[in-house]
Amino acid sequence: PSRWQRKNKDTPPERTIDMLLFRLFRQIHKVLGLLLSFLFLAWFLSGVVMIYHGFPRVNQQERIEKLSVLTALPPLDSLWQHLPAGTRANGLSVDMLLDRPVFHLRAKGAAADWYADSLHAVGKPDFNACARIAVQLAGNSIYTADTLHALDQWIPFGYLRKEFPIYKFSFQDARKQQIYVSSQTGNVLQWTDRPARIWAYLGAIPHWVYFTGLRQHQPAWFNFMVWAAGMGAVMCFTGLWIGTVILWRNRRKGLRSPYKKRWLRWHHVTGMVFGIFALTFVFSGMMSMVDLPDWMKKKSEANLPPSPRGRQGAMLAPENYVLDYRLLVDSLPGVKRIEWQAFAGHPYYAVHTADGRKNIDASLSGAVRPFCLTEAIVRKYLGQIHGKDAVYTLTLQTAGKLPKGMPSLPVYKAELDDNLHTCYYFHPQTLSYRRTDDNRRLKSVLYRGLHCLDFKCLTDRPALWNILMYTLLAGGIFLSLTGVILTLQWLKRVIKSLFTRH
Repeated sequence: PSRWQRKNKDTPPERTIDMLLFRLFRQIHKVLGLLLSFLFLAWFLSGVVMIYHGFPRVNQQERIEKLSVLTALPPLDSLWQHLPAGTRANGLSVDMLLDRPVFHLRAKGAAADWYADSLHAVGKPDFNACARIAVQLAGNSIYTADTLHALDQWIPFGYLRKEFPIYKFSFQDARKQQIYVSSQTGNVLQWTDRPARIWAYLGAIPHWVYFTGLRQHQPAWFNFMVWAAGMGAVMCFTGLWIGTVILWRNRRKGLRSPYKKRWLRWHHVTGMVFGIFALTFVFSGMMSMVDLPDWMKKKSEANLPPSPRGRQGAMLAPENYVLDYRLLVDSLPGVKRIEWQAFAGHPYYAVHTADGRKNIDASLSGAVRPFCLTEAIVRKYLGQIHGKDAVYTLTLQTAGKLPKGMPSLPVYKAELDDNLHTCYYFHPQTLSYRRTDDNRRLKSVLYRGLHCLDFKCLTDRPALWNILMYTLLAGGIFLSLTGVILTLQWLKRVIKSLFTRH
């Protein structure tokens, strides 16, 4: 028998099991703390920055503002006559590439981009063309230019390898802008400035572990994040269990930590106060990356599509767009981009200007009128998705909470009579829509609710939300800091013992 067995030979079996479980959980918590304490500290510190700043992305509205105004547009019939017979377009848009209008066509058997003034296919851009694109966006002259054959910190995504070589243009302006342009298509892949890069180093990069060596390998990065968050949840749970057991064993001495060592005592105290938040924080972070497990999902009684379709689907046949698109340039100021789109079989143009986006009805000849959703169009859309026999209630909502992504009230709200309590929201002016059901609501609670405190009782009270969020993040930071200090103290003892033996 071991020394532990000899020492506890007279202990009742249930007490022995509790002691073994305590020792097991303590070892698990210690090992996972050694592995994850630094990562947890980085997550909580960067979480403060993430409230305000994310990872830099190309600002599409700012990019559209930098485009030249559309000019020299031909009749659309000339494009269809130029294409091979039987070509069926799935999408079409037109904007300016430097000083020439370009049709961007999505169709099988046809070139993706065509110059509108000559109907010649747009070729692969050379370095000078890419430099001109960058200068147009930055509004300044190029300071340095690099040709990249490897991903870097601001383009760490593996799917961008197909764009190699990538041109990186740096500008010596007040913002210290950097623009990455694809040598294959001339598309702008990234557009950053110094403030955005600084905030990303403090926020998004450590929070999402966006380090190029790992992030460029999507499966490895995904598995690392999920496993780190999962093990972190186990670490927090075992820590809470250990802390509770210790308090219970010393309950006669009052609600205070029995530990004498300063940092161990503070780790115990902050763990009992903020441990639940640390557990929900890391668990909800994991839920942002994975789907709900099947045992948590409610099964649908109807054969519904996985997501709503139709708003930004394939364009209709060209003859449905009765309004000549060239009238948009004449009638609206500063048109930069036009997209052919359809909603529930109704054609419309999405017109982008420096002032934003406008939706124009394409079914009216000679009249430039805004396209807005009506009750009839919404009902037609729901019929396409759920069938004509679907039972639902459609109302115009003018008050109450909206799902994330909906810009404002009023909206059309459709509530289906199904076991998932499916609900749709349609914004009449912007044409944006959201679909939600019980599974999505649960996923929202497990992710945004627990991670961002996205609850109506808090979001409707910004002052209360800020106080609670900053208090919890400060507690998480201090809890993680005590864990880091304990880890460093353990490493110091291990290193000292190794040198002592030799």
